[in-house]
Amino acid sequence: MTDIEKIFSEEWMKKAEQAKGLEGYNSAKLIKEIQQYGGVSVARRALSRNGCSDNFEILKKSKWLDLSMEALIVKGEYGSLFEDDEVNQCFALLCECDYFG
Repeated sequence: MTDIEKIFSEEWMKKAEQAKGLEGYNSAKLIKEIQQYGGVSVARRALSRNGCSDNFEILKKSKWLDLSMEALIVKGEYGSLFEDDEVNQCFALLCECDYFG
């Protein structure tokens, strides 16, 4: 795992910890997956499954999309970790929810 991948994983785990108290948000499972497989791998699997992370709707409903995997992926410093279509997919989803960072 590269340094930037480690930083991405660490930042995502911090965001998951912040969202811990939201009803239905499973931060313990998410953090365990990130620790086991790395954040980039977990994110790619989520994007290929259904277009957004499992916790996205919970964060959307709670108005905490800044804690989402999708918001993290579209940050400029992590662009090199993902394919353009993955970043665009996240950006489009966030725009549909009126989230612009």
